[in-house]
Amino acid sequence: MAFDAGRFKDLDAMVRRMGAIVSVFEVRSSTLGNKSFSAFRELMDVYIEMCARELKQGKDFAEAPLNPTSDDVERVNAAFERIFGKRPDQFTPTGT
Repeated sequence: MAFDAGRFKDLDAMVRRMGAIVSVFEVRSSTLGNKSFSAFRELMDVYIEMCARELKQGKDFAEAPLNPTSDDVERVNAAFERIFGKRPDQFTPTGT
C-alpha cells in the first residue's frame, strides 16, 4: 500500500513513540521482580522492529498485516515461553 510523505512521517513518529513507551515499560516492570511479566518487553521489541522494517519497505504497518521473518517468529515464540512457561502450541485452556 503506497502512502504519501505525510503518512510516512506519522508512521515514523508512531514507531518512535512506541519505542519510548517500551522503554518506560522496561523501567517500570524491572522493579516488580517478575521476569515473566518483564518478558513482554521482548514481544514489544519484535513488534516495533517489524513495524520499522515494514515502514522502510514502504508499507503501512498500521493498516496491513505484518510479515514476520523466521527470526521474528523464533523470538516471539521464545518470549511467549518466558512469559507463560509454555510454547504457544502447548498453551491450551485448563478445566477450570
